Formats: sequence, C-alpha cells, structure tokens
Amino acid sequence: MAEITAKMVNELRQRTNAPMMDAKRALVDAAGDIEKAAELLRERGAASADKKLTNEMKEGLVSGKISPDGKLGVLVRLGCQTDFVARNDGFLKLLADLTELAFTNNVHTPAELVALKYPGKSETVEQVIKELVGGTIKENIGVTGVARYQSPTGRVEKYVHHNGKVGALIQIDGSSDDAVKVLAGEIAMHIAAGVPQVPLAIDRTGIAADIIDKEKAAAAEGITGKPPAIVEKIVTGKLEKFFQDAALVDQPFVKEESKRIRELLADAGKATSSTLKIAHFARFKVGEV
Repeated sequence: MAEITAKMVNELRQRTNAPMMDAKRALVDAAGDIEKAAELLRERGAASADKKLTNEMKEGLVSGKISPDGKLGVLVRLGCQTDFVARNDGFLKLLADLTELAFTNNVHTPAELVALKYPGKSETVEQVIKELVGGTIKENIGVTGVARYQSPTGRVEKYVHHNGKVGALIQIDGSSDDAVKVLAGEIAMHIAAGVPQVPLAIDRTGIAADIIDKEKAAAAEGITGKPPAIVEKIVTGKLEKFFQDAALVDQPFVKEESKRIRELLADAGKATSSTLKIAHFARFKVGEV
C-alpha cells in the first residue's frame, strides 16, 4: 500500500475542499493516486461545489486596488478559456477598467458589476463583454469574482500573486496605523497561499454546523472498543486540529509557523494600543467558482 502523507492529503483537500478524513480515506482507497482519489470524492459527494472548477473559464487573471488611505479596497477576478487570451491587451484593459469600476461603485457581486455602464460607453459591462467575445477575443470571458471592503476604523489591504492567478483581500478593523497596513498585507498573502488550507471562515464560530458535524463523524469513525469518554477525547483532539487548519485566526502563519494569525493580531494590537479584528476576507483563484 502506498504511503499516504500529510502533503498528499493537503493537496487533495485544496483541490476538492473535502474534509480531512474523507480526503485521507479516498487516497487510501485510490492507493495514493490523487486523480483517482479526487474522482472518488466526487462520486461520494464529498467535494464542495464551492470549489468546483468550471468547464469553460479555467484561465483568467485577478486584479485589485486599494485607496491611498487604505480605507477602501477591491478585488476582481476575470475568467477566460485560455491563458493566451488572459495575456491579450484587450483582456488586460478590460480587467483594469472593471477593477476601477468596482472601486468607484458600491458593488459586491459579478452581477452588480456587469450591470453598470462601461466607462466612456453607453453600453453596460455585460454588453461590452458580449461584443468582445463575438469580436476581437472570440472566446468566453466573464467576471467570476468581486469583493469590495471599506473600513471606517481600520485598513483594507490586498495581495495578488506575481502571475495574477490568485489574490486575496482583507479588512482589519481597530486601527489605521501603518503597522496594521503591513499586517493586513501579510495576512492577505497568507490567505492567498492557502496553507495549510484555504480558510473556511475567520474563526471557528463561522464554520457551518454541517461541516463540523461531518468532521466529528469522520473523526469518530473506526474507533472501537474504547470507553465513551476516551472516544470523546480523541474526537475533540481531531476536531481541534481541523479548526486549526480551517479557521483563519487559528492557522499558523505561513511565513512563521510558530505563530498563529490571532497572535499576529494581538501583537500588532499591543503595538498600536488597539483591539484589532478581521472583519472580512476574500480569496480568488483563477479557475475556481
């Protein structure tokens, strides 16, 4: 039997968003073959629809903009079918225009953004995109992600990877000090990295109850012949590990694993004499919906 490593489990979870134990079982059943394990998860219904790759727009780019005072920020993902189009001048101009449009208008979803009038034209964004698809670009393109945050008491910051394929936006309330700007940028980078996994919520209270119930069931599976108190202790330990992976503030910081995100917030709060709190975050990766 092939050895199932933590790295293999994490890779499969990032691809499918399946619970840890489901991912591990699928890898065991697939003898370590990640492709076969992913297919097993799809068949078993463990793969989350939130992470399902689209058939049409698997390429594209992510772009963002932050106001000079750090109070307002946006992140936009524009999808297309091929990387060749993603590097096309027309596509790049469209993405830049849409990022600016999202920045200057109170929009929070792709539907709201494409309903706006395109800058300098009488048509809407949706109409302009249709014209591009039928004209110079000739393949399906569309807005697949929009996030817009504004903080009256803190900072909004973004991180977009150098290849434009993944990015994150975060809002931290409590102080607008330069130290908070730096911290927000670091945490945005951490979110984009998706290690140990893409966070499901800011903290454990934000994780859906059905997901927690599924993790509990998976943690208890296979434990036999032990007193209920011991079983409960084992399940609690496994669930705590799940929370440390899935809740943003409980995750170890990707650049310094000895510290958790909540500790970074506490340290920066002491330095700025404030109580810092993550209000919102978003992560967009090309090819995901």
